[in-house]
Amino acid sequence: MKKTILDMQTNTSELCKEIEGFIRVSMKNLKRDGAMLGLSGGLDSAIVVMLAVRSLGREKVHALYLPEKDSNPIHRKHAIQYADQLGIRLTVQSISPVLRATKTYTILPLGAIPGRKLRSAVVDFGRRKLLEHNDERIFVDRLYPNGNSWLKKGNAYGMAKHRIRMALIYQYAELNNLMVMGAANRTELLTGTFCKWGVDHCADIMPVLHIFRSQLEEIADYLEIPAYIRNKPSDPDLYPTKIDKGIFLGGFKNADQILFNLENKVDKKDLYEVYDQKIVDHLFSLFKSSEHMRNSPLHL
Repeated sequence: MKKTILDMQTNTSELCKEIEGFIRVSMKNLKRDGAMLGLSGGLDSAIVVMLAVRSLGREKVHALYLPEKDSNPIHRKHAIQYADQLGIRLTVQSISPVLRATKTYTILPLGAIPGRKLRSAVVDFGRRKLLEHNDERIFVDRLYPNGNSWLKKGNAYGMAKHRIRMALIYQYAELNNLMVMGAANRTELLTGTFCKWGVDHCADIMPVLHIFRSQLEEIADYLEIPAYIRNKPSDPDLYPTKIDKGIFLGGFKNADQILFNLENKVDKKDLYEVYDQKIVDHLFSLFKSSEHMRNSPLHL
């Protein structure tokens, strides 16, 4: 490996100890009685809630699972199962009525299609036929969609869900004097694969924002997160279809090493000596195109 390439290191026990201390100190400084987050049934939120329980005790940790009609039922099952295992308070509340009231479901012509499975087939067909790219380039395209495009409508359709979830989480937290924890990771932050002003952007604290997704997989092994969560692909669960971030980023392990180097100002030409040029260019494009999301709101 060339000397200019940096190797990302992970010390799982030290990272966990540091995060647990950060959660305790933050709750004290914010003068809150406990902590809460949106539990999605996925890896990131499972790790954050586990670290919160280890830090604060299960009686001080609350969670919300906020499904809607496009949600994959397996995530509901896993969120409930995991909350029961940890012994924390979990509230399940459908956000479909709010989405109907805001006419979110009318943005895409899916409302009249019965059943998630059929809606999924229609969305997959639409991605193949109506979008300019139906591969990893969709992540760059969505940051700057053209005109009155289907991709722009898809953004509005999906992102509304995470923003409504954020509002409900904060409402619950304020009623119970709780600190809101987010579960966004550094891979999402550096690639713009998160919802601006949604649950993976707005929180009182973001305990794992400095940790890349591949590092979180190591932490999940260390914390013994259940296999039914660890072995699932990364899924934003916003649409009635499968979108595996790991595949679209070229695999989290390589992607994170490349992003780590890009953030530390290693020239992408040096990365070509080690990694596939197409993947490096794709991640560099995401890194630069999503910069405005990391600097929001823009100001004088």
